[in-house]
Amino acid sequence: MGRIQIGSGSASVVGADICLPIGLAANEGQTALKIEEQIIGLFDTFRVPIYRYLVCTHIAPEDADEIIQETFLRLYLQLHGGTRIENLKGWMFRVAHNLGLNGIKSRKRLTPTTAEEWSELVESRSDPSPGPEELLIFKEKMARLYVTISKLSPQQQQCLHLRTEGFRYREIAEILGVTISTVAESLRRAIEKLTLERHG
Repeated sequence: MGRIQIGSGSASVVGADICLPIGLAANEGQTALKIEEQIIGLFDTFRVPIYRYLVCTHIAPEDADEIIQETFLRLYLQLHGGTRIENLKGWMFRVAHNLGLNGIKSRKRLTPTTAEEWSELVESRSDPSPGPEELLIFKEKMARLYVTISKLSPQQQQCLHLRTEGFRYREIAEILGVTISTVAESLRRAIEKLTLERHG
């Protein structure tokens, strides 16, 4: 598998609805260096959300890192080849999801997210400013949530994680390769189960 080494850089693209800015596509005369700089910014913005999604959907952390590298390599090749990508965030999640799916099929195994990995993922999203008591309460709530989410079907988990990353139903359907109605039903069932568990 090809690898592209991506270092640190300032992120220039944020938000749930990501469209490729004018000039980000590889136009005539645009140098490979310019594309690499843009890829670094995108990597800084999306590496953690994509990693979090992959690990939460039963991809081993080391495999998730490989998938992320391959995803950004493919993005680089697409942009370098002059392809214009309208929804960057959706494109990257779809590629990462498909690579993860292919990897699972070839390995014929799933690596469940452990409670420790879940805790690390929660901390990657949490605000570092809460006090010790607030943080403890938050972690306890997240531990209970982990148990409940682990009981959901893989598709329900995928839909739920993508929704929390800010994707719309249509975008989730495109990433997972299912219908919008399937996404809606999966989310409805997932939320129903989470609500029952919360009040149970």
